[in-house]
Amino acid sequence: MIQGGKITFAKLCHEELLRQKERDSIGLYAEKRLHSVLKRWMYDDFTAHEQKVPQRDGKTSRFVADILTPSGEIIEIQTGELFRLAKKIAFYMEKTDFKVTLVHPLTVQKWVSWMDPETGEVSARRRSPRHDSVLSGIALLKSLAPFLCDPRFSVLFPLLELDEYRLLDGGGTSRKLRSHRFELMPLSLIDAVRLSTRADYLAYFPTELPDRFTAKIFQKYTRLRGYALYDALAVFEALGAVRRVGKEGRSTLFERQ
Repeated sequence: MIQGGKITFAKLCHEELLRQKERDSIGLYAEKRLHSVLKRWMYDDFTAHEQKVPQRDGKTSRFVADILTPSGEIIEIQTGELFRLAKKIAFYMEKTDFKVTLVHPLTVQKWVSWMDPETGEVSARRRSPRHDSVLSGIALLKSLAPFLCDPRFSVLFPLLELDEYRLLDGGGTSRKLRSHRFELMPLSLIDAVRLSTRADYLAYFPTELPDRFTAKIFQKYTRLRGYALYDALAVFEALGAVRRVGKEGRSTLFERQ
C-alpha cells in the first residue's frame, strides 16, 4: 500500500528542496531532508510529529516517536542503520499497546555526482550500479526479529530514486575511498512494500532453493553478500522458514521448513 502516493511524494520532495534553499544551507541537512519527506508522506500533520510516548500504565517515558497518530499508531522513520532502533522498538512493543510501523527507505535507483570540495566543481551525473532490494531490506531487520510476526508491528519499505552528491575528500588517487556524502536528495517514489505477517516475509524467500543448502548456495539464489547474506538467513531462521541441520564440510547446512 502506497501511503500518500507517488505524486504526493514528488510534491513533498520539491517542497523540502525549496525550504532548504530558503535556509541557504544546501548540504547541511542531507539525511534530515529525506527523513522529513518520509515523515510528511506518512502523516502530513505536524501536531502528530515528535510526540512523547506514554507507557501502558500511563507513566511518561524518555522515548519520542517520529509520529504518534490520534488513532494510536506509532510511526518510526529510520534512514540509517536499523539496529540503532532496537531498544526503542522493544520499549514500544513491551511497554505500550500502540501499533508500530517502522519505515525504512530502500534505494532501488541512484544517481551519483562527485564534487571537488575546493573548487565546487561537480562531475557528470552517473547512474550507480548499486541498489537495494526487499530481500536486502529484510536482512537489515535481524535486530528486530523477535517482533516481525507480532500483529502490532509492521515494516514499510518505500522504494526510492535518489540523487547523491559525494565529496572528493577520500583516499587514493581518485579521492573516492572512504569519501563523505555531501547531499542526498530524494527524487521519486517507485513503489512501497509493507510487511506485516510471516507470509509477507516468506514471499521473498527464494522458492528455487534446494531443500538443504549452505550460505554459498543461498548467495547464488539471492545475490546477497557479506553481512546481508548471513543476516537474511538469521531472519528467516527466526521466522521458522529454515533450520540448521548440521555441517557440509566446514559450512553450516540449512534445511527449508
